[in-house]
Amino acid sequence: MSTPKHRFFVPPDLISDDRIVFPTEEARHASKVLRLGIGNEVTVVDGAGGTYVAEIEVITGKGTIARILSKTMDVAEPDFYVHIGVGLLKQSSRWEMFLEKAVELGASRITPLVTQRMQKISFNQRRAEAIVIAALKQSGRSRLPILDPPTKFSKVIQETSSLSCRMICHEASSDAPRIQQLMNSRPDSIGILVGPEGGFTDEEITKALGAGWKDIWLGERRLRTETAAVAALSVVTQAL
Repeated sequence: MSTPKHRFFVPPDLISDDRIVFPTEEARHASKVLRLGIGNEVTVVDGAGGTYVAEIEVITGKGTIARILSKTMDVAEPDFYVHIGVGLLKQSSRWEMFLEKAVELGASRITPLVTQRMQKISFNQRRAEAIVIAALKQSGRSRLPILDPPTKFSKVIQETSSLSCRMICHEASSDAPRIQQLMNSRPDSIGILVGPEGGFTDEEITKALGAGWKDIWLGERRLRTETAAVAALSVVTQAL
């Protein structure tokens, strides 16, 4: 069965064994924007690994209901876990670009880092969650990455000790390992930390290295925060 081109996000609590009840915004998009009607087939992703092909059978002013035709698990999901923490950026557009690309590249968990050199204080959690959902639908993934609220750098260091491979990006010497070298053992869980504008402080680097993180070298050119994060995720995705 071919996959319908129109994709929607519906959380698991609105999905039963054979029916899907669209949330208000997705129902409005289906009927008012896409002009879909009864009998049209759509793809629905639940963010918990399920991808459904469903046929719309009810459209009313109160909502849209579709009948499930098939279900597939973990479509387009990587077989490894990646937790990436990135220092909050002053320009929200740059952060949002990173957020979108992180979802596309298979990130499992995304943490906005509160660091010593952080310039941005506010963070729009609701808008960020909407961007993650939109990227989930666009990329064809089936699991919604965890999006943390802004979290202190020290707390992330403490809570990620179980990850099998942990790497921190900063202006390290060219003698520092490349990502590909750390991927040779094919770890099943990876942590990546990228600092804000201005990078991590020496104190933060020392704390991370003392906790078992490895500094990595991304090349001779100085990269913006979001560029470094996307580059690191891209290499990890291709190396595993």
